[in-house]
Amino acid sequence: MKEIFEKIRKLVLSYQDKRDDKGHAEIVTSYAFKLMKSEEGNENVIVPAIILHDIGWSQLTKDERMIIFDNSATKDEKLEVNYKHQDASVKLSKNILNKVNYPQNLINEILEIISQHDTRDGFISKNEGLVRDADKLWRFSKTGFTDDLIRNKFSFQQLYNKLINNIKLQDFFYSDKAKQIAYDELEIRKKDCNNDKK
Repeated sequence: MKEIFEKIRKLVLSYQDKRDDKGHAEIVTSYAFKLMKSEEGNENVIVPAIILHDIGWSQLTKDERMIIFDNSATKDEKLEVNYKHQDASVKLSKNILNKVNYPQNLINEILEIISQHDTRDGFISKNEGLVRDADKLWRFSKTGFTDDLIRNKFSFQQLYNKLINNIKLQDFFYSDKAKQIAYDELEIRKKDCNNDKK
């Protein structure tokens, strides 16, 4: 990882993983690097955006942060906290990127990606699509998948089917590479589950 990215990462460690999702920032950053390798995205935009995208959750109360996982919460309630964390992420990210003297033309693109990373319909650029793909791949990772099983009280098959259906949705993933990683991850989850039953 470039020195500037490491500097940004260290500055935001205290803001990371505040949604009861320990490991999220590290795991999605790893996916971002995998995606950039095959999709040729601009790492100078994608890496800071993926490191910074969720730091705004740190500015919300624990009750607000947990609305996202509350099955009794309405779509509008979930949307409201998503907008709130995106806005907070943009404000914090702008300060941090200026603090490390990041190039202004790149700051603008990074902040635009962060501003609607959970709420935008469609994709506005390759860089934006790859950031959102890396973020969504969290759900397919061992940690993200296990967290969802516990939080939502899903059976393995219910969550597996839900995620398979998500992959097939138009505009869920931007890149074919993300779809392939998602399918591969689900196959690993299935093998793990079958091994646990033995």
